[in-house]
Amino acid sequence: MHASSSSSTSPTQSFPPGFRSRRSHAKSRNGCLTCKQRRKKCDEKRPCCTLCETSLRTCTYASSDQGSSRSGESTAVPSRSSLPSPVPSPPGSFGGGLSWAQPTEQQLSRSPVASSGQGSIIDDANPYNITNSDLYFHFLHHTCRAAPSWQKDRLLLQVGIAKLALDNELASHAVLALAAACLCCDTMAQADADPEKVRHILDLGLEHHTLALEQMRTMTSHPRESDTQPLLASALVIVPFALAFQHIQHWVVRARGLPQQDADLVTPRDMILLLRGIRTTIVALNSNLVENGGSKPKSFWDTMLSSQPVDPTEAPTMPERLHTMYPILASTFYQASWQLKCRIEGALASPQVDEKIDSITETYEILNDIMSSTFLDCPRSKIPFEYDSTFSVSPDSLLAQAPGWLQNFILQRPRPSHAEPLSRSFFAFFSSAPQTYIDLLLPLLDPRTDATEGDRELSTAELLALDVYAHWLTVMLLLEKEAWWVGDFPFVALQGLVSRYGHGFSSASSLQQQWWPAAMLEVAARLKQWK
Repeated sequence: MHASSSSSTSPTQSFPPGFRSRRSHAKSRNGCLTCKQRRKKCDEKRPCCTLCETSLRTCTYASSDQGSSRSGESTAVPSRSSLPSPVPSPPGSFGGGLSWAQPTEQQLSRSPVASSGQGSIIDDANPYNITNSDLYFHFLHHTCRAAPSWQKDRLLLQVGIAKLALDNELASHAVLALAAACLCCDTMAQADADPEKVRHILDLGLEHHTLALEQMRTMTSHPRESDTQPLLASALVIVPFALAFQHIQHWVVRARGLPQQDADLVTPRDMILLLRGIRTTIVALNSNLVENGGSKPKSFWDTMLSSQPVDPTEAPTMPERLHTMYPILASTFYQASWQLKCRIEGALASPQVDEKIDSITETYEILNDIMSSTFLDCPRSKIPFEYDSTFSVSPDSLLAQAPGWLQNFILQRPRPSHAEPLSRSFFAFFSSAPQTYIDLLLPLLDPRTDATEGDRELSTAELLALDVYAHWLTVMLLLEKEAWWVGDFPFVALQGLVSRYGHGFSSASSLQQQWWPAAMLEVAARLKQWK
């Protein structure tokens, strides 16, 4: 099974209720091999000792016929016979409006999965036998370390959310879904990756993602104080899964050799809806007061990581700023942004002005601020935030009951610097954009749109909405190294956008200047050929 890791925390007497403390015993040489290797005192509980159980390690006894066992299945998952469609219908609101049938629940087998020898949780002899414990193990030992580039965010996953997943069903589903997506990407990176194996793992993640959304929808309808922490923590990981699902599904379709048109339009439609819903939920939690009034005393877990400043001068440069495309985008974005602004102003000067263009103007300003803050040495002081600058947490609100480390992450202001990831500010674009723009854009990003619908002539407002969106996708090309869950999504999504709506952007280019998103897509494609 897996080699042990020093990053997993052994239970001590200082842990809060919910963790099982090891019982005292006399000195013995009959402990499990895992505890011996880690030089820990084993309580010799069979078939799995307490230390291995709480840390989700493989518990093996040298002279026992029990075999190895791993427990820790905290949640039930749907049966394989009732899987939903591989591409979920995006919710109309936060976690709501799911169109697939409700799956029946049954417990997964707890039989262990043997190691493949490379730290993988997939047994080569039986690659489809992956349990919840296997996914959680992968979350602790790989996803937590690979997902965020910033150390403080990495600690938040490794400690805060990892612990919450053991105590709360909603957080467990969200964490297991993200771990499944991470495992998919790891499997795809192998030279002989099997698309059926990747699809199987992705289906497991989709099951957990579906259950997490259902529980979030129930909690947000009548929020309680006990729901605040799992709601906020789960929101941090369901968005990466929604985006990762898109490019993983696209890879599976291509690897199966299906027709190209079946995977042409890959969009962040689900992610946009989730981001908007999360913002609404945070505002709602800040508006609902604690029933009994007053705040409860903060425990160690509530206060950890709540105030740990990071000196940017001591932090390494983020990978996206070392991306090959970074200097190219930095040297061309200003002219591209100016040309986009001219196209919007030209539409406003038209005798028949669509009122929706005003929202596009506002959205353009948000995107321009993001690009300026990213590429200029002296960024503008005005940076778009997910929330108004006057937003503050009400002392007696449900939001105030969330631990400090979670509040700080949810409400932190995205300020791009060489030592902070760009993903926060890039995704703030959709959180900050006016609702009128979102309502205009989303129907155009629906992958289920008929071909005849995609061939219709776009209105000026629709064309400009897609134009702004295409510029956002272009800067997103920088994130393929910084965030595994982004991966090839920006490249594939931009390809699909040009394929479906490219005819509509002919007026955006001229003989002297090519349309910026298409030009950068061509550069990115050529760079991929040389990698």
